[in-house]
Amino acid sequence: MKKITLVLFFVAFVSSMCFAQQTSAPVSQAVQAPAVAHTFTSTGKVDSTIIGDTTKGIRSELAIIDASGKTVSFVVKSSISITDKDAKVITLNDIKKDSKVIVEYTISNKGINRAQSIKLVE
Repeated sequence: MKKITLVLFFVAFVSSMCFAQQTSAPVSQAVQAPAVAHTFTSTGKVDSTIIGDTTKGIRSELAIIDASGKTVSFVVKSSISITDKDAKVITLNDIKKDSKVIVEYTISNKGINRAQSIKLVE
């Protein structure tokens, strides 16, 4: 009887060791530097503007027709610099259809063109 009890304790001890969770120090992940955003420039005539309304979830956008005849759209945040040909600050409302503009922009991870600055040329 003593042998059976000893074997049962041994089996219980070994099985408890098998199911025990090992605690270890948290694995540190290497801190990755944010990807450097490349800035691009596009020049063209204004095709359309959309004035955003945050309460309705509408983003401000600017669409231009570039030199190759392709329409390119840009998301325009309220914090970007928009200037006229005299370097005076203007708003997206002041940009009219067929005006010539230079747009500096970046492309997001999702492929969205995000305007960084807009300069009215004509």
